[in-house]
Amino acid sequence: MRVCSSIGVAASGLLGCALGLAQTPDLSGNWIRQTGGGRIAFGEWEFTEAGQRAFDAYDFRIDDPAYDCIGASWTRIWLNPNVLVGVTQTEDHVRLQYEWMDVDRVVPLIDPSEPNPPRSNIENMPALGYSAAWYDGDTLVIDTIDFAPGYVSTMQEWAGMPQSRRMHTVERISRDGDILTIETTHQDPAYYRKPLVVTIPYVRSDFELMEYGCIPEEARRVAPDG
Repeated sequence: MRVCSSIGVAASGLLGCALGLAQTPDLSGNWIRQTGGGRIAFGEWEFTEAGQRAFDAYDFRIDDPAYDCIGASWTRIWLNPNVLVGVTQTEDHVRLQYEWMDVDRVVPLIDPSEPNPPRSNIENMPALGYSAAWYDGDTLVIDTIDFAPGYVSTMQEWAGMPQSRRMHTVERISRDGDILTIETTHQDPAYYRKPLVVTIPYVRSDFELMEYGCIPEEARRVAPDG
């Protein structure tokens, strides 16, 4: 796996690179968000004036992208309870299959020192941006840019928290036994005065992924009445 930067190899040689490979974490398998895995930590936030206006304008009855079977943000997708996420690791990419909305995310593993690394996106879901990944010791780092406007969350007390085209997120995914922890830092100077950090725990699951099969016409039918 591509976990060693050219800078690291130049400084430490092949031995340092081999040690980096040895630290690659085993994140593969199926995982699920449920209460047994611990509590969500949704950090404090401070809107800019534009961010506050966007937040105040949100109408959950019509603005939630889920009514069109679209994921609003990676944090929104990770927040969804009681659906699986399957993780598969290869030498050149990490695949994350989210049962919710059948999102299939194949993220290239890159050298983080590259100025313009290859990135992947999810077709027809522009608010999820373009992602690249690498390993930082025992942690998988997923860096995402080039978002379309959307919502960090459309759930619970965080519903309507906006994201702009300037959003930049870094997901840090680590494992401790049968607990997978996803810590996402959202930086969006258009809407937030400081980074927003959201930490979501998952637990190991023996269940198999199933097709979610969202149909927009049916999703809109269960939307709250105006």
